[in-house]
Amino acid sequence: MNDDITDEISLDRRRFLQATSASTAAAMLAGCAGSPGGDGTETTDGTPTSGSGSADDELSVIWPGGVNNINPLGWLTIPDYDAARMMYEPLTSVDAEGQAIGHIAEDWETSDNGATYTWTIQDGITWHDGEPLTAEDVAFTFRSIKEYEWPYLGSLSSVIAEPSEITVEDEHTVTTPLTQPYAALPLVLADLGLVIPKHIWSEYDNPTEVSNTEDPIGSGPFVFEEREQDQFINFSVDEEYWGEIPDYESVSIEIISSTDSQVLTMKEGSGDMLRLQPGQYVNEIESANNLEVVEGGSTYVTYIGINTNRSPLSDGALREAMAYAVDRETVAELVNAGYATPGYSPVPPGLEFYHNSDTNSYAHDQEQARTILSENGYEQQGDGRVTPEGDPLELVISIQNTGNWPRIAEVLRRQLGEVGISVEVNSMESNAHTQKVSVEQDYDLTLNTWRVWFDPDPFLSPVFEEEGTLNTSQYHNEEFDELMRQQRRATDPEQRQEYLYDAQDILTDELPWVVLYYPQLLHGMRSSAWENFNPIPRYGMQSPYGLEPGSGPMVQLDPK
Repeated sequence: MNDDITDEISLDRRRFLQATSASTAAAMLAGCAGSPGGDGTETTDGTPTSGSGSADDELSVIWPGGVNNINPLGWLTIPDYDAARMMYEPLTSVDAEGQAIGHIAEDWETSDNGATYTWTIQDGITWHDGEPLTAEDVAFTFRSIKEYEWPYLGSLSSVIAEPSEITVEDEHTVTTPLTQPYAALPLVLADLGLVIPKHIWSEYDNPTEVSNTEDPIGSGPFVFEEREQDQFINFSVDEEYWGEIPDYESVSIEIISSTDSQVLTMKEGSGDMLRLQPGQYVNEIESANNLEVVEGGSTYVTYIGINTNRSPLSDGALREAMAYAVDRETVAELVNAGYATPGYSPVPPGLEFYHNSDTNSYAHDQEQARTILSENGYEQQGDGRVTPEGDPLELVISIQNTGNWPRIAEVLRRQLGEVGISVEVNSMESNAHTQKVSVEQDYDLTLNTWRVWFDPDPFLSPVFEEEGTLNTSQYHNEEFDELMRQQRRATDPEQRQEYLYDAQDILTDELPWVVLYYPQLLHGMRSSAWENFNPIPRYGMQSPYGLEPGSGPMVQLDPK
């Protein structure tokens, strides 16, 4: 296999989106690693019909969307994925700094050339039906990832060797050869390495077609009890769990689509945990006596996406002028109520080891923007400018008509207009936006927020490499592609960091994106009833795993 791994998702991403209904495509994009995550959509009320109370022995969590697929390898949306993580455990996890630690895998060793991993599996883990979890289950999971076409596992599948090469050494040891050295693997598995039980999933002819919503069997701290579609999903605590056992008896997930109703439920004391979007609702949580806003390490990045294959945006000078014209501080403050950090690199600071804080920056400087435009043939004519070919310099920014996107777009329209770049805002439904930007790539500019995996490779590769399946900017730089190949092969962490720093320098120099800010990961917590808040990067409070093996933010919560 060619070692130029550009997230070779076996089921081609664009054809997959085109073949899927618009609503499902939008939901899928909201849950992908390097895909747009909406900034808070307010729709009709979805008041739950069961499990709507909150008591000391029950943790009540509010989700905005229902669960339709609990396949731990074939999930489609963020709620699907979050539900799977309640029951299925990852091979590895991350600590509070976002570094890889063991979980189901107690430890691992890497061959000298970095192309083989040997995993030592924890002893004493059992599935919820009482069967032991062994190396056979881990090997079966790796083989299933390789053998079948999963929506979001193409990058992982492409580096795993053929199923016949995956070897079970003994009950607690499994060896997984790779197609090439891949330093990102332990962190990638913390997100994508949910282990499945062989004795159940081997019975399916095609596991990709299994929604797994009736009686899912995992090994995690929470056991499936009941579910009402688009209403609730309830779990009990597994008293036989191998790790730390929560100090409460059950978890009730309430599905409430309206943001107003979510916040009201929290304020009334019927909800204990809510993932928040920065903005006015944060102030409501902060001002309530019984609630607290908890900040986690953000792996989100909000940006202006640029179609670099469309004139005049194919001109790097125009993109550079735009970067100087944008006042990131103002955008972050106005839209996010201070819960955001202005930024420049596509790799967010939540990935602390890989984030290049010294990369090229474009501090707000309108005069510099005007100078660049004038020196490169974008002459001022009246209130606007013309291109070097004499055409009006007029761009269109295509956005979703939900949440904060219209407000951000209006601020940017005004800021770019002040240096003579005329921008029209094209606001549309989320499904239409997905089709226009992600599928057809028929746009000038767009706005989106992405939630990045723990490791930057599965994000940067498909988004910015020439053949990347999510390269909606249609960007190409051979030096960048080569640096991405080198960082995958690097076995020394410091060397890998250097390659990724250089790759970020190229992106911030050539600007397929103009990064705006890193929105903070926020959760509203009912502090009158709970304590011991220990968020982790990417998931904040809403993860059973992280911090240390067998424990995580949700597990460590204590009733007052």
